[in-house]
Amino acid sequence: MSASRPSVRRALAAAAICVAGLSVTTGVGAAAADPAVSTPDAANIAQTLSAATPTATSGADVLALLSEANAALRKLGIQPFLNPSVAFNCVAPTASNPLGLAPAAGGAIAGPWSAPGVNLPKIPFVDIDPNVVKDGQTLYGFVPAGITSDPTATGMQVAWFNANTGKYGIAGMGKAGQTLTDQWLANIPAGPVKTGAAMVLGNLVNALAPAGSRLAPVDTGKGTVLSAVFGTVNNGARSCFFLPMVGITNA
Repeated sequence: MSASRPSVRRALAAAAICVAGLSVTTGVGAAAADPAVSTPDAANIAQTLSAATPTATSGADVLALLSEANAALRKLGIQPFLNPSVAFNCVAPTASNPLGLAPAAGGAIAGPWSAPGVNLPKIPFVDIDPNVVKDGQTLYGFVPAGITSDPTATGMQVAWFNANTGKYGIAGMGKAGQTLTDQWLANIPAGPVKTGAAMVLGNLVNALAPAGSRLAPVDTGKGTVLSAVFGTVNNGARSCFFLPMVGITNA
């Protein structure tokens, strides 16, 4: 849905961030679509996503962690944005990481999209649509590295602007596993059947949801969509603000 009037300034400001980021980045046209992104390998998706969240929260090589976060997005078929992000004082500072940096990657993919490599179980009386993201929607993803405990489900946002239609908005991003479950069961009425199905699917998505990862399906419509992903994720008692990641998606 389009943003309400009080959100106009925030949406336009985020769009301006996107434009500013694109103006200082060469090869914008090439960044909009990456032909090198291969079809996700279903057998390795859970392992790759888990690797995007190392157990060590300090002393790790920041570039290596960022590479893992980017790989996690690509395994889902999500194209990383033009720039990565970083949060300061997000992990315990060490001699090799005195600022306590935690890197992250954000990205997007146009629908239709279903979680690659996920074989949804047959649940009695439940008809699950595997397409989490429909045609005309855009799926936004965010994967931080170095997060080991993520007690909150809010804090990350995506601001977007469709250059073809003029439509814009700001959407909250939810925990990856919960977002998948909610979308799969969106058409199931509340009740014992839905509760039971959510429990079954919850076990399935645990491996697909490293700590701190976020997803957001958004009704952007078709066109060239400029976006910025930014916000806060908690790493235990630490609040980690991730600077905006900007990019273009051909929805």
